[in-house]
Amino acid sequence: METLELTDHIKNYLENDKTRSAIMLTGPWGCGKSYYIQNTLIPALIKDNVSRCIVVSLYGLKNLEALSKNIYLEVRAKALFKKSETVSAAKIFGKTILKGVASFFGVDINVSEDDLNKLYQSIDLTDKLIVLEDLERSGINIIEIMGYVNNLVEQDGVKVLLVANENEIIKYEDKEEKDKDKDKDNKIIKVPTETTEEYLRIKEKTVNDTISFYADLNDSVENILRLFNNHYFNEALKEKINAGIPLIIDEIVNVMFEVKCYNLRALLYSCQKTLEMFLKSHKDCAISYFRFVLCSNTAFALRLSQNCSLEWTDNIKSPNELGSYHFPLYRCCYDYIKRQFFDGEQFIRDESVYIQQKNFGAQQENLQHSLEILYYFFIHSENEVSNAIREICKYLKESQNYIPLEQYGRLSNSLIATRKYIDDENLIDECKREILKKLQCTPISNDIIHDLTYHEGFELWTEQQKDEYISFKQEMLKELKTENPVVSIKISTIEDIQKLIKSIYSNIKTYTRKRSFAAQLDIEGILKTLPECTPKIISGLRGAFIGLYRHVNINDFLLTDKSALVSLKEGLEKIITLGKVGDKIKRLQLEWFVNSIEEILPI
Repeated sequence: METLELTDHIKNYLENDKTRSAIMLTGPWGCGKSYYIQNTLIPALIKDNVSRCIVVSLYGLKNLEALSKNIYLEVRAKALFKKSETVSAAKIFGKTILKGVASFFGVDINVSEDDLNKLYQSIDLTDKLIVLEDLERSGINIIEIMGYVNNLVEQDGVKVLLVANENEIIKYEDKEEKDKDKDKDNKIIKVPTETTEEYLRIKEKTVNDTISFYADLNDSVENILRLFNNHYFNEALKEKINAGIPLIIDEIVNVMFEVKCYNLRALLYSCQKTLEMFLKSHKDCAISYFRFVLCSNTAFALRLSQNCSLEWTDNIKSPNELGSYHFPLYRCCYDYIKRQFFDGEQFIRDESVYIQQKNFGAQQENLQHSLEILYYFFIHSENEVSNAIREICKYLKESQNYIPLEQYGRLSNSLIATRKYIDDENLIDECKREILKKLQCTPISNDIIHDLTYHEGFELWTEQQKDEYISFKQEMLKELKTENPVVSIKISTIEDIQKLIKSIYSNIKTYTRKRSFAAQLDIEGILKTLPECTPKIISGLRGAFIGLYRHVNINDFLLTDKSALVSLKEGLEKIITLGKVGDKIKRLQLEWFVNSIEEILPI
């Protein structure tokens, strides 16, 4: 049932229902039931002068007297009566409520007629809707509650809306059922518990309609975001997708689908925490970064609503496991949400990395379009192909490797195929020179040699093309062999570790240019040998790592180095956990080494 239909249905219940029964709104926790009542139903009823709601939560109440008191005080607090009103047959008085209130305040209604009349004067429920929320979270026995509601609606004629997650009320237990075939084992079937059966019997008599609540997610999410009326939220809501929906709404709804949780309270909590972080940063951050952080925090908040014991365990796995695949969680956000500790400097550094990655992704998307034109040049115009090759040449000249090395074989093949069909043949030669420069910075490997030798591409159709391609392929392979890695030595002794440290310091520029370092190391040998080294040697190796990675763009190295760095980190953690190092100072150095690698690896 849509929100508008639901509101009309409740209005009709108030105005026209003669069944003397309640209605129930049921749905999972956090799906927006309370939000709907406060922000849609109540304003709609006030606007149409149909009724005013008396909303009382059963959460934590221990007895019916406390429930009656809460309803009574809610009526009095909202002044839903006129002082000049007198008792008349046309008015509805909640006698069931009054009995509970009298009992709570120690008033004997069988004796004190004056006190009873005073209560009557203040509890007129004509055209009022009593909304009882959190039915399943009450400390009162569910059967007692349903009997109480039955008295309200049947005996007193009061209109009641019960709000619950009925899945938490209706419980089942295993029951053994004898099989008619004596040779077969008895069956185990699920049957309602005794309490559930009693609840269902009373409900059948008490509740006329049970409505499953399904909020319009887009509207609900947007309403929550607009509550904050802040620069970041307002700006984020401006960018729209093709359907006219704000991009941030679409992203958050997709996060909910991915996490399989639609808890709007968790979203509200995420919005609050995210805004606090951006205000604490004291910097005007990019709106795209705000959207990303809000989505990742929302994913984490949704997961926490399902499992509050979630913890950060690993810098590689935790971002995706606690956030989502598309919006991994930042460690500094986790620390603020989970531990109320905010590292403002790290928050700003994360923004810088995010912007770099976003720009890199945008550049790759643009480049991919040009590559597609080149690879299928025969269905494009001369002008389109020429401009595409100009774009490709521009990206080849960049310091970052926008084009994966495994595409160089196909790229060179396609460039040679198009030489005679573009407006400037010099573009092909320029691209070839840039490819060779890139390969000079690439460590040789069997995978690279294979990708340059075997790849998709055109069946070149002229001898001139074939000769040029064969010649250029030889040039590419030759460039790979011009400089061998200087640290790819087998590590088996302490002396080998010392040689490695010296080699790293001596060749930092080489590795910076090659954009590959850890991938060339004998990680297994290092892990076997480090426990035998002195704290000074361990510190020296750690310092060499920090010295190299400190002055580079780590994104340039991740393609080749990430798995090696992760293996080294996990290996060091295993050495520490298994107690392979008895010396406490050595162990401290290893812990620092792990921390250094975590700082090197981006989230």
